[in-house]
Amino acid sequence: MNASILLLALLLLVAVLVGAYVLWPLLRRPPQGEAAADAAAMSRSVLRERRRELETALAHLPADSPERRAAMAEFAAQADDELAAAPAAPTVAPTAVARRPWTAAALAAVMIVPTFGLYLLSGAPEAVSPEFAAAPREPASLDELVVDLRTRLAREPKDLDAWRLLGRAELARGRADEARDAFERAMSLAPGDAQVRVDYADALAQAQGAVLEGRPIALIREALAIDPRNPKALALAGAYEVGRNDFPAAIVLWKRLLEVLPADSEQAKQVAGFLADLQAGRPPQVAARPAGPAAGGSGPAAGGPGPNAPAAGGSAAGAPPPADAAASKAAALSGRIDLERRIADRLEPGATVFVVARTLDAEGRPAGPPVAVLRARGSDLPLAFTLDDGLAMSPMARLSTVPPGTQVVVIARVSRSGEATARTGDLQGASQPVKPGATGLRVLIDAVVE
Repeated sequence: MNASILLLALLLLVAVLVGAYVLWPLLRRPPQGEAAADAAAMSRSVLRERRRELETALAHLPADSPERRAAMAEFAAQADDELAAAPAAPTVAPTAVARRPWTAAALAAVMIVPTFGLYLLSGAPEAVSPEFAAAPREPASLDELVVDLRTRLAREPKDLDAWRLLGRAELARGRADEARDAFERAMSLAPGDAQVRVDYADALAQAQGAVLEGRPIALIREALAIDPRNPKALALAGAYEVGRNDFPAAIVLWKRLLEVLPADSEQAKQVAGFLADLQAGRPPQVAARPAGPAAGGSGPAAGGPGPNAPAAGGSAAGAPPPADAAASKAAALSGRIDLERRIADRLEPGATVFVVARTLDAEGRPAGPPVAVLRARGSDLPLAFTLDDGLAMSPMARLSTVPPGTQVVVIARVSRSGEATARTGDLQGASQPVKPGATGLRVLIDAVVE
């Protein structure tokens, strides 16, 4: 029997029992008649008992004695009086008696039919179903989503959507290696899917230090051969060409991207600005990396550099274009990272150390994407560092392109989880605000992330 049908049957049984309890007074004998009948029966019982007592008391008298006849006459008179005073059973009109079952049936219908009708319209009879109880709920966090996806894939290893979602979730957690493996599995299941191919390229680029050179750009070009209007592939291919200083090729790609994006979207406005810079013969002077949900299924929530973002390290080996080498050197930051002694016992030699340069807004708070990122190990501390354009995550956001007058800060964080996002228990410190090109910086890791 279907679980929903079983629930309805149980509800109907409860309704019948409740209805019977409520309607029983209409179906039983009138209470007044019963009370009168009980009173008459009690009177007769009392009279019978008195007669037995009287007969016992008069047993020694002769049957024809005057005393016996007088006592019996007195008892008879009393009995007549008491029986005359007893309430008589009221009579009920036959039509009233016949009307009672119909009244009960009408009340039952009024109670049951609207209740079940409303429940079927707005209730949830399927809630009793085991499938309903086992329905997936929304994960409370990205970590929980990853656990759920891996459990699901253990049961269904050929679930393409789950592999794709797992890859994006791992990218969002900063785990490029795990994301690469997930997208590799997804591509083996759907080799002709352009989006899977470009997502795989993105993960590969992130795993090799945000560099598109080599296998990533080859995958992106293959994705464009399958779908020439794939927004994420167009964005990343354009970024790669900018990194190579091939502005005409980048203009062709980003013009096509501009045709794909919604005309009134923020991404379209940013890409139009990039194109204006390129057509003027200069790299896009933008200190913020565009990102968003447009057509790539990536973006911050899905784990990737924004599907329409000219990002992910376009130049070979992460090096800046030759024409910008002097600017890169002039804007480089250098210094030393130390760990405060009082928290030195918290350092794990195998932990990942992120050294990040970020611009500051007018209120002195870090804003926009990193303009340089360096990775090291906990065992490398204390660490002498140099940050330049070769460590930029995007040709759009580099130290040499920071607007004049804008200050930057160097943040060092020891991540026990290896993730780019700060977690409770990580160790962190920051330099004083400086301008690009500063040397001799000291970054003291002296705080524990709460």
